[in-house]
Amino acid sequence: MNFSFLFFSCLALPVASCTGENENKQLRSEEKNNTQLVVNSVPEKENFFSQEYLIGKFNQKTDSSFALIPLKYCSKEGMYLRKETIAAFVKMYDAAKKEGVNLKIISATRNFSEQKSIWEAKWNGSRLVNGKNLSQTIKDPVERAKIILRYSSMPGTSRHHWGTDMDLNSLENSYFNSAEGKKIYEWLKKNAAAFGFCQPYSMKNETRLNGYEEEKWHWSYIPLSSVILKEYLQKIKPENITGFAGAETAGKLNIIEHYVKGVNPECR
Repeated sequence: MNFSFLFFSCLALPVASCTGENENKQLRSEEKNNTQLVVNSVPEKENFFSQEYLIGKFNQKTDSSFALIPLKYCSKEGMYLRKETIAAFVKMYDAAKKEGVNLKIISATRNFSEQKSIWEAKWNGSRLVNGKNLSQTIKDPVERAKIILRYSSMPGTSRHHWGTDMDLNSLENSYFNSAEGKKIYEWLKKNAAAFGFCQPYSMKNETRLNGYEEEKWHWSYIPLSSVILKEYLQKIKPENITGFAGAETAGKLNIIEHYVKGVNPECR
C-alpha cells in the first residue's frame, strides 16, 4: 500500500502533556492555547538519520521531532512519540472510537538508556523472566540473551527507539484472543493499514522465520519506520551494539539480520 499521502497531507493536532490531570480540564487548556503539532514530511535524502538516533542515543524530551502524547490517548504521563506518529494515531483513534473500539497507548518511545535499564534488569536477575532469575539459572550468555530476546530488544536495536512504534492496550497476547481485546485486534488487523500502521512482530511463519515472538500489541507507523529501518540496516553493524551487559552476544546472535530485520514483510 502507498502511504505517502499520510506524510504529505497537512495533519495537525493539539499538543498536551500527559500530566494526569482531569481530562476535561486538559482539553479546555488545549483549546485555549491552540498549540499545534505540525507534521514533518518524509525525508527525501539519504543519511537523514544519524547513527546516534538510529540506536536510540538521544533524549526524546528535548528532541523537536518528538512530542508528549496527549493524556486522552495514553495510559500514563511522560510518554513521547514522533509528531508524525501521533498525528496518524489520532486519526486512527478517532476512527476506532466511532466503531466502539478504544485504543490506548501503554508504551511508546524508549531511548537507549531506557531500553538498557529493561535489558539489564532481566540480564542481572533483578527482574524475573518467566519467574526465573536468569543470572542464576542461565549461565551461558548467548542462551540468556536468546531468552530475553523473545520479547525484549537489546539496547540499540529496538524499534521503540525511533518514535514510530507503540504498544497498545495490553502486553499479553492472550488479552487479544477474547472479549474486548479480540475486538480491538480484529479492528486493527482490518483498519490499521489505512492509517499507516502495521504489526511488525506478526506470527512466525515461512515469511517471518526470525526475530521476536508474536506481539499483537506492537504497532508501527510504517511510512516513517520503513525509512528508518532502511537507514539502520545501511549504517549500523553488530560492533555498534555495545555499552550494556551482554552486548558481546550481539554478533554471535546476528542481532541485526535476525532481529532488527526480522519483521513482518508488510512492515518493511
